Amino acid sequence: MSKYYYAVAAVAAVAIPVLYHLKTREKKTQRKRKMSFTSTGLGLGSFPPEAEVKDPNINTAIYFDDCPAAEDVAESIIQPLLVYERFSQVPDLAKHIFRPSTREVKPIDLVRQIDIDGDEMLTNNTIVDTCQAKLGEGRDDLPWWEILIVRNSGSGSSACVLRVHHVIGDGLALVSAFQKILKNTKGTPIETPLTSKTSSAPKTAKKKKNPFMMFMSLIAATAHCLTLAATKHDDDTAFSKMNNPRLRHSGKRDFLIFPTIPLDFVKKIKTAAEVTINDLCMAAVSHAIYCYCKSQNDPVLESKQSKIQCRALLPVGFPRETDGPDYTESVLTNA
Repeated sequence: MSKYYYAVAAVAAVAIPVLYHLKTREKKTQRKRKMSFTSTGLGLGSFPPEAEVKDPNINTAIYFDDCPAAEDVAESIIQPLLVYERFSQVPDLAKHIFRPSTREVKPIDLVRQIDIDGDEMLTNNTIVDTCQAKLGEGRDDLPWWEILIVRNSGSGSSACVLRVHHVIGDGLALVSAFQKILKNTKGTPIETPLTSKTSSAPKTAKKKKNPFMMFMSLIAATAHCLTLAATKHDDDTAFSKMNNPRLRHSGKRDFLIFPTIPLDFVKKIKTAAEVTINDLCMAAVSHAIYCYCKSQNDPVLESKQSKIQCRALLPVGFPRETDGPDYTESVLTNA
């Protein structure tokens, strides 16, 4: 009888861990991947609704003399990308996850076609107007991306526009994923320095960190933040020299609040000097850099004297030439 109990106990000792392992593995495979803080923010939007800021969509247009058929686009582009979770599922921003769609998602469902008859300007205007539509609303629970086909039967070119909401991924991730569809004339994948360093394979789960080590890292980081103002070095920056990764400074840190300058006053200076507001901003920033370097006895400034030039960089949108087609809207909206 005792042998019977020993046998049952031995079987149970083996069976219970095996069943537990299979059960937990099943739960892990069903577990939905959490969104990052950045992805959730891109989906919800960083501005209030009254600001009427457009969704952060990435729009890429390719022009054709002979536009491909919707079925060919669905088979050659949509189908390969649906293997990725973020391309085949729908963002659930309340739970910070990507969930399966409540409907069956077919490749052709993510292709939208508009037929027009006109010149090149009509093609571009159609793209700009259509790309204002939201990818996360009114699409019957489809994933937040699509391919828009603008078929022009007139004198203008046709176009295929790949529209992807930024919540799906950033530029590096999308380039890596697009290797699934980018091929050269021989049919082999296109290799680039960027895509060769980034793997398009799904990411594996990270190892669970030791709570004790995480606590010690928190203490060390807190101490670093509290003592940073008293040290003679800034944090590591990308602007440091290779052999000196930490920039030195005087040890004095000041918090400055600049007074508000009325816009009417700036406009009066602009009109009197016959320049633009951008010119004024660049001149002000450039002169501020010069004065700071001079007050710090900067060796480069002292050696160059009047030959040195301080420049400031500001983001400015430049429209195309006035004597050509006006594609300013399409340029500024990344269409």
